[in-house]
Amino acid sequence: MTDRLIDRSLRAFSDDLASDRPVPGGGSAAAYAGALGAALCAMVLRISAKKAREDLTVRIEELEGLHADFLRLVDDDTAAFARVAEAMKMPRSSDEEKAARKARLQTGLLGAARVPLELAKTARRLLHACEQTTTLASSATVSDVGVGALMAETALRGAALNVMINLAALEDAGQVKALSEELDHAIDGSEEQRARILQFVESRVAR
Repeated sequence: MTDRLIDRSLRAFSDDLASDRPVPGGGSAAAYAGALGAALCAMVLRISAKKAREDLTVRIEELEGLHADFLRLVDDDTAAFARVAEAMKMPRSSDEEKAARKARLQTGLLGAARVPLELAKTARRLLHACEQTTTLASSATVSDVGVGALMAETALRGAALNVMINLAALEDAGQVKALSEELDHAIDGSEEQRARILQFVESRVAR
C-alpha cells in the first residue's frame, strides 16, 4: 500500500483488513470507528443548530477536530506497527545484529503503544462529547448519538487492547508503568459513561 488508508474507499479499506498482511489491523479499525462516531455526533449537532437557542459552533468544531484526529490515527497506527514489523525482519546472525534488532524492535514497540494510547484518549474525549450532545439531539437524531457513543467505546476498547499487546513485549519497566497508568486514566469510568448515554437514548426511543 503506497497511498493513505483514509484516501481509500470503504470497500478497499475493508479488503485491506481482510488480507493476510499484518497492517492495517485492529488499531486502524478502532481509529476509523472513532471517526465514524465523531462524524455522527457532528451531524446531530449541525441538525440541532438549526433550532437551538445557543450557538453550537464551538461544539461542532470540537467534533470536527476529533474526526480529523481519528482519521490521522488510522494511518499513524498502521505506520507504527509497520516499523515493528520491519524491525522483526532484521537479521540476527551475530550478536551485533541481534542487539541492533532488539534495540530497533523495542523502539518500535514503544511507538506502537503510544499511538493507540493517543487513540484511547481521543476516544474518551469523544465519549464526553457524545454525552454533552444527548440533550441537544432531537427525537429523530438521538439514536445517532447512541451509535456515536458505541463507536467511541469501540475505539477506546480497541485502542486499549493494542496498547496492552505492545506493552507486553516492552522491556522498559518505567515506560510500561507510565503508559499503563495513562491508559487506566483514559478507561476509568468509561463503561458507566457509555451506560448513561445509552440509558438516556433508549428512554427517548423506547415505545
